[in-house]
Amino acid sequence: MERYHPSTRLEQPTLYRVTILGTLDKHWADYYGGMTIEHVKDPKRGATSILTGCLADQAALMGVLNSLYDLGCPILSVEYRETE
Repeated sequence: MERYHPSTRLEQPTLYRVTILGTLDKHWADYYGGMTIEHVKDPKRGATSILTGCLADQAALMGVLNSLYDLGCPILSVEYRETE
């Protein structure tokens, strides 16, 4: 059986896009590793917030996701984005 070798490593900086339900204050950007916070109105779900930015590693991503969970923010999606 061949072993899977992902092109992205867990311990390298990576660009992510996280979408949550609700409006997250833009002042939280520094707390979330400098990710930009954009507010979007979704016709089906209402207000959503999109956090986009480069995080140091997947541990940092897990920190962001756990913090959003602790705030009670429903996480709609997490996307890996190719760094340019």
